[in-house]
Amino acid sequence: MSNTCQNQSTANISIAQLTQSLDAMHIAQLTSFAYGLPPLYFCREYLEQDEQTAIGHCLQRLENGMNEQAFTLDKLTVLLAEKDYYDDYEARLRLGPELT
Repeated sequence: MSNTCQNQSTANISIAQLTQSLDAMHIAQLTSFAYGLPPLYFCREYLEQDEQTAIGHCLQRLENGMNEQAFTLDKLTVLLAEKDYYDDYEARLRLGPELT
């Protein structure tokens, strides 16, 4: 496939389509990676929110980052393929109750 065809294929994919099968903790980790932060950075922020609210906030952050040209949809696609992600249970377990 030529680069032109690949670019057109990627251009037709939106953030929502790219993340449609992912849960909130996975999208939060992708958001963290996109901004060059530790994987659970945004997971902690969204831990107490319901799934749809957390997803909405993360998607908004990703859209903002693309609008500010901090990263591209291609970079998000690469991050999804190349980075290791914790599943929802393990992310929540790693963020468990903080000791006081």
